[in-house]
Order: sequence, then C-alpha cells, then structure tokens
Amino acid sequence: MLKFKEIASKNYINFRGWATNKKFLIIESDDWGTIRMPSKKVYETLLEKNIEVDRFSFDKQDALESSEDLTCLFDVLESVNDTKGNPAVLTAYHVMANPNFESIEANGKNSYVHETIIDTYKRNLHTENTFEWIKKGMKKGLYIPQFHGREHIQVKRWMEAINSNSTKEKIAFENKAIIWTGSPNDSNPYKKDYFKGFDCETEQEAKEVEVIHRDGLRLFKEIFGMESITFQAQGSVWGDHILPMLHEQGVRLIGGQQTYPSIGGYKTANKYWGSKNSFGQIHWRRNCMFEPARNQNFDWVGKCLAEIEIAFRWSKPAVISSHRENFIGSIFEENRTQSLQKLESLLKKVLQKWPDVQFISSARLADIMLKS
Repeated sequence: MLKFKEIASKNYINFRGWATNKKFLIIESDDWGTIRMPSKKVYETLLEKNIEVDRFSFDKQDALESSEDLTCLFDVLESVNDTKGNPAVLTAYHVMANPNFESIEANGKNSYVHETIIDTYKRNLHTENTFEWIKKGMKKGLYIPQFHGREHIQVKRWMEAINSNSTKEKIAFENKAIIWTGSPNDSNPYKKDYFKGFDCETEQEAKEVEVIHRDGLRLFKEIFGMESITFQAQGSVWGDHILPMLHEQGVRLIGGQQTYPSIGGYKTANKYWGSKNSFGQIHWRRNCMFEPARNQNFDWVGKCLAEIEIAFRWSKPAVISSHRENFIGSIFEENRTQSLQKLESLLKKVLQKWPDVQFISSARLADIMLKS
C-alpha cells in the first residue's frame, strides 16, 4: 500500500523520541471556522467566469461547516467506541475570525476588518446553528477545538491581493470567496501565498503576525471558554518569534514540523517526538494521513492503516491528519458522504486490528506527554 519512500519517511518520523506502551489514536483536522467557497452557486459563478476552482480540492469541496456537516460527522464518531467506552474524537484546529467583506468594501479596501466566527456562522441559514452544534460536540467529547490562527490568511498579503489588478482576486472578493486557483485569462495574478497566516518576510511583518494571533488566542478563550493547549500552524509555517506569545497564552504542545519563514524562501526543520524548546513546550508529529476529498478513488483506508501500524510498531500514538474539506457537503454532498463512509470503515478496522486502541484528543495527548 505504501511506497518505499513513504515507508522510510514514516519510520523516520516515528523511531525517535517519546514513546508509550498505549495505543492512542488522534484525529487532527485543520481549517475549521474559515471561509473558503461560500456556496454551490458561487462555485458555479466562478467556473462561468473561467476561474478554475474545479482543479483544486480545497476550492472545490471546502466551505464553512454547517450543522448538517457536524451532525453527520458526529454520527460516525459516535458509532464506534474504544476499549474504555469512549467514542472517536476529532481535534478541530480552528481559526477564530474571517474578513468582514462588507466593512472592507465600505472603506474602499483601505483597511482590514475582521469578524468572529460566531458572526460568520450567523450570516447563512445553513450555518446559523453551527456553533450550537459545536458546543454539543464539545460536551459529548466528540469535537475538541484547538488553535490554528486568528484567520487562515496572511492579512497584509491578502489586502495586497484584493487591491491588485488580478481578475481572480477581484471576482473572488465580489463573491466573498477565498480561493487558491486562478484563471488562465488573468494577466496580472497576485503571486504571493496569502493562505499561511503566520508567514512573514520582515521584522515588521513578524510583529504584525504576533499581534494578530495573540488576539486570536484571546478570542479562542472567549469563544470556547478554555485555553488552547496545543497549536498547529497553517501549512506548518511559523517562526520562533511567536513562541513566547504562545507560551504566555497557555500553549504547551506544538506541531513538530516547522517551516521557517524567511526572505527568498523557506527552511524546514522536523522536530522529533517529545523534543523541547527553551520555553518547555514539547513537540509531536502527525504520522498518518486520511484525505479522501483529494481523490475519492484512492484507498485512503488502506494507506492510513499501514501508517497506523508503523506508528504503533515504534510505540508512538497514531496522529491522523484529515482536513475539514473531507467532511463538508454543502458544495458537493457526495464528498461528505463518501469521506464519512471511509472514516467509519477506517475506525472499525482499527478496532478490529487493535482492540486495545484508545481514542483521545490532541489536548489529552498533551496532558499525557507533559506528565510523562
């Protein structure tokens, strides 16, 4: 199922560092709360305007989570129970705000204005009850939010993009969409990546990023009523300058793949399980992947099972990366249906093969690793 390079990579990720004799399984899912494709109607409008949103799965499938999305997801998570009687749990890496398109347009795109995810949810009939469902999922232990950033954009770059001469950016803004793919007819595309909210090229940008995401952590506590113990940066891009801020705000566990932002490119460092920084924060690794929205014809269940087996062989928790786009059905309902069928199959096969497995959240993993 896995290619030789994949097998070598997974063994490398797992062989070093902190280990446990327990078989823990964690599902980590990024991008919850963020705006991408507002609706099927907008998707079709963008296609009509020759913007190739059908070419990239995030543009094609991903949208703000609805109460129906969460209902279907929770049904699958509750359909299985581990050796201690706990259902499967999704650690939802959340952003806390989005651009307020109306206010930005009203000020002539001269200054950035954000709104909280609560206000974003209330804008649409199919998402107006989303936060109530999130609270229900939290109460049942099915859905545990953690911090992914204030917005899922690099604010300065996104403002540059919407003020540029790019046809794609103009049309996307008019339709309140934040998308990756462009148009072959766009003669002036904005070329910088504005999807990684912690990216920066100068000391001034680094300071701005810190201010924005400090505010994001404040909103996290205000909205969810708790601190985020763990942190995953968008696209794994983050600099060491944010570590003091994260530490002050209660973050104790940080994703172990780090891509340092730098002028002219990036530098990547892979932390090993249990390694510590100068603030006492420790690192863990995502070591499994389940992303059916990217290709529903691929055997994601078989691939993920093989990766889980390698993780358990090295006495590591199995930490599955599975983005929100897999569980969204408002653009294409079959995307959610097929992905959830695969997720249910995966979880049941895990229980068959490893009946002593325990389903835990990333926050619970942090507790376990810190105490040991």
